[in-house]
Amino acid sequence: MKRASALLIITLVTCHLSPVTAEAARVEHHDGLPIVYLEGAPTELGRQHGELLTDDVRRATATLLGYFRAYLKVPLIRSVAANWWLDRSWAQAKPFVPADYLEELRALASASGVSLRDLWRFHAVPDRTYACSGLAVWGRATSGGRLIHTRNLDWTIEVGIQRYATVCVVRPAGKHAFVNVGWAGFIGALTGMNDRQISIGQIGAETVDATYAGIPMAFLMRRVLEEADDLDEAVRLIREAPRTVGVNYVVADAKANRAVVVETTRSHVAVFEADDATEHGVAYARPLPDAVFRADTAVDAGIRDRQLASGGNPRAPGLESPAGSAYEVRYLGQAAGILSRYGRINVEAAKELAKAAAPSSNVQSVIFAWPELWVANAQGPTRAAYTTYHRLDLRELFALDTFED
Repeated sequence: MKRASALLIITLVTCHLSPVTAEAARVEHHDGLPIVYLEGAPTELGRQHGELLTDDVRRATATLLGYFRAYLKVPLIRSVAANWWLDRSWAQAKPFVPADYLEELRALASASGVSLRDLWRFHAVPDRTYACSGLAVWGRATSGGRLIHTRNLDWTIEVGIQRYATVCVVRPAGKHAFVNVGWAGFIGALTGMNDRQISIGQIGAETVDATYAGIPMAFLMRRVLEEADDLDEAVRLIREAPRTVGVNYVVADAKANRAVVVETTRSHVAVFEADDATEHGVAYARPLPDAVFRADTAVDAGIRDRQLASGGNPRAPGLESPAGSAYEVRYLGQAAGILSRYGRINVEAAKELAKAAAPSSNVQSVIFAWPELWVANAQGPTRAAYTTYHRLDLRELFALDTFED
């Protein structure tokens, strides 16, 4: 893996941690993208994160929360209102957040100097926002048969969170190592892959069947990365979790050369394989062999009936035909792009698919093509999918003794 700058080890980490952990916790830079290595128990993970990235954790948290406060137009109350908006959802979610993550957040707050309450607010944001797209192709769809999993994270470029983009390589004690493509100060996962070659991305899908009294999706996704040995285990973890809001997941297993879509709400789950028979019975769906893909539109009738996403109206009888750019550009665009390149899709083609689906809010674009990881982040007003990707070698990131294809 090309590394553009020297290895950075923070002296404070060495003072606090055992020799083995101190050596493992470090930051490397790949053409300006921080690659952050964290290892140990929850307190150690949080402390390392906060000490290695102190300034970026502070700035990322202030930037994100500042955006939401400014978004509310009444100057005298916007800070209070934004805090209340996030605090309300976190208060409902907190009893469902695994104790390890709460411990890690406390250590991160202590090490970085960011208030714990502000870090809670940071982690309440993903369940309050809706966007993104994702696909996985393999077998007959790709050049050479390799599984390629692409995800666009579409948020709001104006927030500026992309200035604090990181790739964290996390080795939690007693759990699977995983790569978390995210930002300084954020310990949940929205885009990641573990050392068992399980990758996951999400698409927010607004629904009336929602609550904040459950495990936030970013922590559920991290659980999948830490615990899932295979695709079936990943699906089981999602199915059995106390879920919150509407989310469509694209989950892939590069080792098994298989991927699925998992559509979810608080109380419903539907799993779709490639070329799924159920999708063939839905007029607006575009099933394809050896491919799965989604924007926010659900294909499952029960889930779609409860959606607000893509022109859904739960108060009206019957199912509404999807409308809007999420369906017309992101979903249909992915379908058309896959079909037009079918049998020839490689990483470069995947980049073009990401471009075609990327709206102006595209903050992050990631391609998993084991053993390669390709990461792009928005730069200024330029959408992530239109910027230069960083190519990383997952075998090196995980320090695998045996390189598996």
